[in-house]
Amino acid sequence: MVVVDGSDAETVGRLAQIRDQRLRVLALPESVGGSEARNVGARNARGQWIALLDDDDEWMPEKIEKQLEAARSSASERVVAVCQYVQRAPGQPDVIWPRRLPNPGEPIPEYMFDYLCYFQTSTFLCSRKLFLDIPFRQGQKGFQDIEWFLRVNSDRATKLVVIAEPLSVYHTPAGRASVTSSLAWEERLSWGMQQRHLLTPRAYSRFIVGSCAGPAVQQGGGFRAFCRLLKECIVRSSVTPKSLGILCATFSITPGFRRYIRDSFILQHSKPVGGTETP
Repeated sequence: MVVVDGSDAETVGRLAQIRDQRLRVLALPESVGGSEARNVGARNARGQWIALLDDDDEWMPEKIEKQLEAARSSASERVVAVCQYVQRAPGQPDVIWPRRLPNPGEPIPEYMFDYLCYFQTSTFLCSRKLFLDIPFRQGQKGFQDIEWFLRVNSDRATKLVVIAEPLSVYHTPAGRASVTSSLAWEERLSWGMQQRHLLTPRAYSRFIVGSCAGPAVQQGGGFRAFCRLLKECIVRSSVTPKSLGILCATFSITPGFRRYIRDSFILQHSKPVGGTETP
């Protein structure tokens, strides 16, 4: 099923050229945004399982087969299956994310906000019932998939199944920022404050340090932003010496040196793709 989010005659015309009776196209007269477009697709789906695929991503040929096998082997009816993915950017080597998988017993919010441990939207597969029970929330300016993933995993009846294999390809937008990456640091902090009931104190401090501090520096938040984020870490979260040190370093180290650390350490310690089958 393809949900066309708003008027797009070219996309509808090209889809009409595909001669396959399995293909269903829902062309919405007006854009409702990514969250509601996914909900529309789920409400109109006929199958037992829902797997998401954004228009700029790709699936490996065996993705659905492997995820369904893992999901069906779970004893829970409320299961969400995810996998690693390949991040592909023009002129850059392919890299496998997340850089690590959840440890046994590790709270999912703490895992998610440990730097670069998100599962990308096009890796999600879950039962249609779960999707209908916990739909995407409308009106979110960013973090739509992250907020949904937090709510799903806060449900004690839901079982998370992780496949330690890259089965999806995420194409980094060239020349344009994603919705979440374009948010101001104040908007990010506001979102985090609204989601505190879904986060452990440690997860909240990791969110502030990992998702708010860098944009605050880049956007010229200065000393005011530092004090605001420091207060959130100390008063409303469980900050560790490591997180506190990263927060202070983020505001004191020059952007160029931070990029050097990122490129020299973080990217070198992430998994490069070698011999991975491409779609």
